[in-house]
Amino acid sequence: MKKKRRVLAAVLCCALTLVTVAYATNATKTIQAAYMNIKLVVDGVPITPKDSNGSTVEPFIYNGTTYLPVRAVGEALGKQVSWDGETKTVYLGQAPGQVTYLMDVCPPYENYDLDVPETFLMAGDRYAQGFTMAYRGAYALFHLNGAYDTLEFDFGHIDGASMNEAEYHFYLDGKLVQTIAANPEALVKHYKIPLKHALQLKITRTGHTARYGFAQVTVQ
Repeated sequence: MKKKRRVLAAVLCCALTLVTVAYATNATKTIQAAYMNIKLVVDGVPITPKDSNGSTVEPFIYNGTTYLPVRAVGEALGKQVSWDGETKTVYLGQAPGQVTYLMDVCPPYENYDLDVPETFLMAGDRYAQGFTMAYRGAYALFHLNGAYDTLEFDFGHIDGASMNEAEYHFYLDGKLVQTIAANPEALVKHYKIPLKHALQLKITRTGHTARYGFAQVTVQ
């Protein structure tokens, strides 16, 4: 295949800049890159690399090394990609100090009776970034894709809801790992559940009708 060559400035080529950022200096270098219609396939699925604006970014070869757009590769592997311009650092997955809410990165792909209000009251305090469940048989399925180690949240009875007890069950890849006995008179409690990079999280509910809430639900 005939190689098509172009001269590029590395500062304009995100793939090269991001991959070599740990070694780069604050300088501009002109390089000669070979574009050969390189294809990217992840686990048998063809991927069209795109930048943050949705424009296609073509991989290239420079000095015998193939350079791929880090955003496209990271997202294809289920990793959130972020760029810290101050430290010139690319993060795949969670960045230091970053809070990742479950409903932002892994909203349920199947559910019954899962409500997502902007805010809700538990024990007189207002909470957000979560969801509520009220009825017997309620459930939610989340595709975690093996990307997370820990699930954290505040759990409690929704003010004004029926004063019935209930149980919430947490399954990782089909295995029961945690049960929360919900008491309508109990104060809000913080929970931390190891996810162990499971592929799927399932939450189910048993007991009489009473709405309970999961707030500040984060994964890391």
